[in-house]
Formats: sequence, C-alpha cells, structure tokens
Amino acid sequence: MKSKFYIFKNIAIVIFAIVLCSCEGRRDFPQLLESGVDIENKDILLITGETADIVPRFQPNIDPQREYLWEINNPDIADIETNSDQSVSVTAKSSGETEVTITSQDNEGLTASAFLKVIASNPVDITAMGSISVNNENGGGPNAGEGSPKLVDGDLGTKYLASYSTPFWATLEFDDAVIAGYYALTSGNDAPSRDPRDWEIQGSNDGTNWDTLDSRSDELFRERNLTREFYFNNNTAYKYYRFDILANNGDGLFQMSEWALFTLPD
Repeated sequence: MKSKFYIFKNIAIVIFAIVLCSCEGRRDFPQLLESGVDIENKDILLITGETADIVPRFQPNIDPQREYLWEINNPDIADIETNSDQSVSVTAKSSGETEVTITSQDNEGLTASAFLKVIASNPVDITAMGSISVNNENGGGPNAGEGSPKLVDGDLGTKYLASYSTPFWATLEFDDAVIAGYYALTSGNDAPSRDPRDWEIQGSNDGTNWDTLDSRSDELFRERNLTREFYFNNNTAYKYYRFDILANNGDGLFQMSEWALFTLPD
C-alpha cells in the first residue's frame, strides 16, 4: 500500500512541476497588426442607382486591428457607407469618375484606392460582333473542345487552352470600327498557374500598328471561373482589339474561360 502511495505522490510532484514550468514559460505576445491593405478589384463600374461593396484585403490575412476611414473624392458621383467588417458600400448617384480610398487612422497611414466609374445605362457587349484570331492555337485546332473560339463563346463553362510562350495574344476583328472602353475576363476552371498575370489591351485600325489602351500587372484571380471587370478611357474607334498576355503565373500552358468586350454609353 505504501509503495502505491509513493507512486501516486511522485506522479503528483511531476505533474505539479510541469504545470509550474509551463506557467513560468508563458509569455504575453503583442497583438498581431496588419502591415498592409489592398483592394483587389481596382476598377468599379456601376450604373446609376446600383450599390456595390468594396472589400479590402489585409496583409497578413487577419482581422484588421487598426481603425480605417473610407473617403470618396467626389461625393456627387456616389454615396459611401462603411460596414462593420471595414468594407464600404458604394451607391452610384450620377455619371462620372472618381476615386474611393481607405486609410488607416494611425501613424502608419496604410492606404489603398479603387477607381469608380458611374454610367447611366448598361454597357453593350460587342464580343459576338467580332471574329477571334490567336497567334497560338490549341493543339487540336480552333474546333477542338478548348480551341480559341471558346474564349469568346459567352459560356463560362468552356475555356481556351494553349501552350504558352510570348508573344501570346488574341484579337477581335470587327467589320466596322467601334469604341470599346470596358472588358471582362473569366478565369479557367482549374490550374491558377495558367491564369494571365500581366497583359495589355491594344487597339488598331490596320492590324499592324497598335495603340496600348490598358495595361495591367500582377493581377490575381483568387477563384476558379471568377469574372473580373476592367474599364479604360478610350474615345477612338478601332477595328481591331488585342488581348496581349505578357505573362501568366509561370505555367507552360495558358487558359481563360472568357474575354468579353463592351462599349460604354455616352
């Protein structure tokens, strides 16, 4: 009986020592603060009366601990209302362009901005009016299940897939010159490494001399079959519009479900 008592006594001493050491070794770590803020979708296109939320992303990916202030350069174009999760609701009031900015209210001054364009009516999808051509076709040809026509077929469930190396472009040719100012890109159903990262939208009236209308770099599609929209200032009618992919995310293949091109109302 005594031996059992001593065994239990020794076990209790060991447990007490472990607990004591754990308590002495405990440290109070400072609260982790975000070190950066960004807005992934930097182009917001709204029709008068529409409301959309702009959601910031914080680095590292934690709940924000700092206080932030949202501001709009021209409040005549839209109203803004800050939400409890630090996003902002934007309600379009009148046509025009302005900038919406989030800024931390401390000495760090973390900040990010998005451009807002408000239009009076829906943009017009002109994609189907053009004919597609590419400089690097799918290995099975244009009529294959993942041939280039799938890039502009209006079906987010299909995709264009081809070996990737630069130069790499897709062109829409129209019978008559048109003024485009807005486009949408939809990522593929898998393999984010095949997504475009850097690209340009170019316009031409002879298919040889090209004007750069929009340039993007370090863009990210965080989800599969995600549609992202971009607008650019353009007052010139072009017969050709080119989507020139300068870099993807490092894969030997390129893929995209959809490229759509639009005109904007006056």
